[in-house]
Amino acid sequence: LRDAAAETISILPTIVSQLPASIDPEAASIHHFKDLAPLRPEDCPGFELPAGESVTKRKGTRIRVLDQDSFDAALDLQPGITARSLLPAPLSTTSNDDDQTKSAHPSTSPTNTPTPPPPIPKPVALLNLANAYHPGGGWLNGALAQEEALCYRSTLSLSLHKNLYPIPLLSALYTPHVLVIRSALSAGHSLLLPTPPGTPITQPQGTFRPADAEITRYKIRTVLRLAASKGHTKLVLGALGCGAFNNPPDEVAHMFAEVLREEEFAGGWWEDVVFAVMDNARKGEGGRQGDGNFGIFWRALDGLVV
Repeated sequence: LRDAAAETISILPTIVSQLPASIDPEAASIHHFKDLAPLRPEDCPGFELPAGESVTKRKGTRIRVLDQDSFDAALDLQPGITARSLLPAPLSTTSNDDDQTKSAHPSTSPTNTPTPPPPIPKPVALLNLANAYHPGGGWLNGALAQEEALCYRSTLSLSLHKNLYPIPLLSALYTPHVLVIRSALSAGHSLLLPTPPGTPITQPQGTFRPADAEITRYKIRTVLRLAASKGHTKLVLGALGCGAFNNPPDEVAHMFAEVLREEEFAGGWWEDVVFAVMDNARKGEGGRQGDGNFGIFWRALDGLVV
């Protein structure tokens, strides 16, 4: 994995040089919860459950929990999206020559009618379970948690500027442009182009202290509020702090469910919400009813309508 990190770093300048000027993988901004205005019901797009659901015409989103890599889940939510697809389309014109020929007053008919371009799709918003102190965690040293996996596979590391660290409590870094350049580790980790841990916030027995539990709820609110305020309608979330930081997955999963059901986030803010949670259970003890993070999150969140 150290070799993969070195290869990624070496190829990123070439990738960036080929991007349109409006796509900047180094762009990043920091947002604190207190500076993010609460979501307003009148701004909610009001997504409805798809046809075939038992409850029809209900506004909301049914959550899914997948045993899947975060980037793979995002690519499945929005297949075919590329850097080029995020560029504004040029105005097209429609000729009215035939209409002018038939018109008794051709001088009053416009020669060309501009056609507005279709709206630019917002890419999937993906939650990076970031190390608050070290950009990219331990990816340069071959570590492998969720953030490191993202850095190996993408341009994410370019936006993790040292001057933004440590990330203040209840703050989030927003990176608008992240390009996936490598397949998942399970799929060979091949390029898709031709060319120290922080302090856990748990007690020794693996349960939250009351104050830290409330902090985690605010972290979740920050992520949801930021994603919605930036116009993202498809989300990939994850098991926040349930890897190297040893947060209790059962409590974290139920906190996500609790916050997602709060009034601020009701009414159909998102078209699709997926939790990408890799199954870390021992062999034979995993799956939906298993003891791993995937099973715990699946039982708490899969099928929940928010």
